[in-house]
Amino acid sequence: MDVRLTAVKSLIKILEQNKASDEVINSYAEKVSSIGELINLTVGTVKFKLTLDFFIEKISSRPLKKISPPVKNILRAAIYELEYLKTPDYAVINSYVEISKLYDKNSSGFVNGVLRNFLRKKDEINFPSIEENPVKAISIKFSHPEWLIERWIKTYGLDETIKICEFNNKIPIISIRINTLKASKTEVIDLFKENNVEFTESLISDECLILKNQGNIKKIVGFKEGYWAVQGESSSLVAKILDPREGDRILDLCAAPGGKTAHIADLMGNSGEILAVDISKDRIKRIKENCERLGITNVKTVVSDAATLSDRHFDRILIDAPCSNTGVFSKRPDARWKRTPTDIKNLTKIQLEILQNASNLLKEEGTLVYSTCSIEPEENILLVQEFLKNNKDFAFEDISKQFTCKEAGQEGYIKILQSEYNIDGFFIAKLKKLK
Repeated sequence: MDVRLTAVKSLIKILEQNKASDEVINSYAEKVSSIGELINLTVGTVKFKLTLDFFIEKISSRPLKKISPPVKNILRAAIYELEYLKTPDYAVINSYVEISKLYDKNSSGFVNGVLRNFLRKKDEINFPSIEENPVKAISIKFSHPEWLIERWIKTYGLDETIKICEFNNKIPIISIRINTLKASKTEVIDLFKENNVEFTESLISDECLILKNQGNIKKIVGFKEGYWAVQGESSSLVAKILDPREGDRILDLCAAPGGKTAHIADLMGNSGEILAVDISKDRIKRIKENCERLGITNVKTVVSDAATLSDRHFDRILIDAPCSNTGVFSKRPDARWKRTPTDIKNLTKIQLEILQNASNLLKEEGTLVYSTCSIEPEENILLVQEFLKNNKDFAFEDISKQFTCKEAGQEGYIKILQSEYNIDGFFIAKLKKLK
C-alpha cells in the first residue's frame, strides 16, 4: 500500500476520529512498503498539526473549518513533507493531488492550488512575535496547545518551555531493555553486531540500548526470542528505584502494558510473586503476551480498579499512575491534542485515590513507588506532599543509591524534564511505610 495514501488514512482516523496513533499505525505495519516512512510522515504531521493549520489558513482561499476532513489531512501531510521533510515539490504535489481524487474528484484543483501557493508564499508567512505574545508564538511555531504553553512558562520559564517543545517534536528514539532472564547485555550486543543492527548504549540506564532502526520492531533479531523489550530510558529507572528483592510479594498497579512489570520480574530472577493489576481486560492481555515472550513466570494478572483493590500483604507496591502524559508527547503525538485544562485536576483526584488505597495494602516498613510520565507538579511532587501530609506513617526514602543525578538525593524523588537529559519527562517518588 502506498505510504502517502496510508498516512492520509491514518491521519483521518487519528485527528478526526480520535483513534490512538500507535494503534492506527500498527494496524498498517504489514501493509505498507516502509513502516519507517509511514511513522515519520504520520507522526510528524500529527505533531505539527497546529503549525500546518496555521500555514493552510494563510494560503488557502477557504477557511480551515470549511475544508473537508480528508482534504484537510491531505494538505497537512503534503505541507509537512514540503516544509519539514524537504521532499522535492514535484513528487509531493503530484502524489497528493492524485490522492485527493480518491476522496473527492472536485478537490484536486483546490489541493494543487493550495500546495503551489504554499511554495510561492511560504517565505512571506510570519509567525506571531514572541516578544508581543510569547504564548501564541510558541504555540503556533512548536505546535502545542496554548493552555499548555502558558502553564509551562509559569512553571519552567520561557527558555525551558521552548526546549521541552523542541524535544516533543523530535522523532522519538527507540530504547530497549535487556531481558536478563533470557540473555545478557553482552550477548544481545554481539547478536546485534552480527546482524548489523545499529545501536548505541544508553547514558542513563545500564540496562538499555538505543536502536537507530525506525522500522518494524518485531522483525529485529532477538525480539521474538524475548531477549529484550521496548522500554523508555526514564521508565526503566522505576523498577530499579523500587529495588525488588528475591522472594518479595509485589503489587503493580495500573500495570499495563507491562514494561515495568517485566522489569521487576527480571530484577527478582522470576522469584516471589508479582500481582499486576489493570482496569482494562484488553491491556491485561498485553501483559500476559509480554510475559510469555520474555519467559516470565512469577506474574499473576487481575482486572480490577486500582482504587478499590483490597489485599493487605505486599512488601513493595508500584503505582504507575494514569496521568496527563505530558512527559511523553514525543512518543504519543496525539496526546497533546486530546488533553484539556480540566484533565489535570480530574487526574489528580484519581491519582490521590489510588495512592491512598495502595498505602493500606502495604506491609509495615514496606516500600511504595509512585511514578508518572507527567511533568505537571500537581500530578507529581505536590500530590505526594499532600499524601504525606495526611499519612504520617509514610516518609520519603533515599533513592540516591539507585539513581544519581542533580535531582536525586535525600528528598526521595526525582523529576526528569525532557530538556535536561534528552529523554522522556518523568517523576518517580519512593516512600517508606513506618512502624
